[in-house]
Amino acid sequence: MDAQAQEDTDNLPATLAKPSILPFHSNPDILDEVCEYLAYDQDSAPDEVSTSKRNLLRLALTCKAFIEPALDRLWRSLDCLFPLLKILPAFSQSDGTYVLRGAISAEDWMRFDSYARRIRKFVYTRDPDNLDIAMHVYFRLAQLRSTALLPSLRHLHCPAVSQNDFLVSGICLFLSPSLQTLEFESISSVEDKLCGTVLHTLYSDGARMEKVTLRGHGLSWDTLSMAIKFEHLRELELAGMGKSLDLKLLQQIGALPWLVDLAVDFTDSTIPPLEEDIGLRDLKSLMITGPIPFIESFLPRIATPYLETFVAVAPSNPPVDKKAFLESVVSRWKDTLSRIGLVRQQTDDAVESLTVAVLAPLLPLRRLTYLRVEGYSMDLTDLHILEFANAWPLMTTLLLPFIAAGRPRPTIHSLRTVASLLPHLRHLRIPLDTADVVSFLSTGSPHTPLHELHTLTIASADDPAELRDLLHFARHVDYFFPRLRWLNPFEGHDAERWQHVHEMIQMYQGVRKEAAAFEREKQKVLGSIP
Repeated sequence: MDAQAQEDTDNLPATLAKPSILPFHSNPDILDEVCEYLAYDQDSAPDEVSTSKRNLLRLALTCKAFIEPALDRLWRSLDCLFPLLKILPAFSQSDGTYVLRGAISAEDWMRFDSYARRIRKFVYTRDPDNLDIAMHVYFRLAQLRSTALLPSLRHLHCPAVSQNDFLVSGICLFLSPSLQTLEFESISSVEDKLCGTVLHTLYSDGARMEKVTLRGHGLSWDTLSMAIKFEHLRELELAGMGKSLDLKLLQQIGALPWLVDLAVDFTDSTIPPLEEDIGLRDLKSLMITGPIPFIESFLPRIATPYLETFVAVAPSNPPVDKKAFLESVVSRWKDTLSRIGLVRQQTDDAVESLTVAVLAPLLPLRRLTYLRVEGYSMDLTDLHILEFANAWPLMTTLLLPFIAAGRPRPTIHSLRTVASLLPHLRHLRIPLDTADVVSFLSTGSPHTPLHELHTLTIASADDPAELRDLLHFARHVDYFFPRLRWLNPFEGHDAERWQHVHEMIQMYQGVRKEAAAFEREKQKVLGSIP
């Protein structure tokens, strides 16, 4: 919610008139479809988010029938409390700092609640640098409110719990029995008791939590045990908590009746290789971090026959036969697996090499839609990409590892292969040899089929290229993937070069849109001539 949209919605009535009785306006399904079409999603760029909010606001101001559904989308997600606080007359500036002073009437709270009840997702983090909100504002809110501040909140996310100049305890303002998802990241041992209190409060208030994510380090056994008391939990992620994990906690996790998605980090855990079953009978997704020998002892002890997603994050030591490891995984879940990842856990600066043959056990998985290989170095060629594309026609996300200059890498020809053989691909990370880019020669017609690739990440680094080569490379990418949203560098490698290419692609797309609009106008004019 931006400031202008918030100010305009402040002028809307808290009590809304009945909508028109016209059939279109009286059909809530149609109204919801229109508003949802205008709403932004998580992948939207900042300018697209601003455009979406402006359009929803205009829609709300256009017709009474659209007020409720449009405002529901407009206020559905917030990453700052400021737009909501601005509704209260007592929230004002004093010498450039926002404070909360004076009485708040029942009418003020009614107006506040008419917007607060729409918020489904809130991201709690430090206020933006351009907003100076006194910390006492949060204490005053806690003092003045006896009910939940955001009574319909479903998702609460705190991306950095241990920030400086940040009142993390203010997270308690947003606890509500309506919550279903809780995500805490960058946790340190200092926040252990706060995290435990938050989890205990939600459990005591009867929140039906479906997802809990705890990332960081230093949480105690007692706090982790609170996280797994929610019997309706479907998704659980515990990252960096290996020291507090023991067999008892693991067995309690395995007994959760609704759990289908588990991400667990056993780094520094004292649990020995498993010798008894732990449950997890309905698990569909497993991401496990730890040495591969431990993972190999873990997998036979889980009961699920339905595993669809498997990601292993493992250090190089002790060295193991990773091809045999993948063979054992595929042999057990070959009928259900559709997403696989093999990630090297970075514990030092050493580079571990893999051969492409390690991935051979995956080639028979025709239903594979997601593959992530990361942290390893390997020799890849255009022929390997062709083999992958033929093996996995349903692939939607293909994330190949970073490969530095000096090792064999695919060329621009592999982009043609991907565009022709992987029509469902939306996210591609690929190392490319861009040293000798062939000149682009237009065929005069667009590439078919029209590809919908969303994000392309270049996972390699080369010597600086000539502008002419970058222009031709950008033209190739635009031809194969005309609806590409993002072209990114991998972890900042050659960031300036790929930013230039991204801007070139955007320019090509802009020219194409203008040409199409010009042609439409031309046809319209020609059609109006008698």
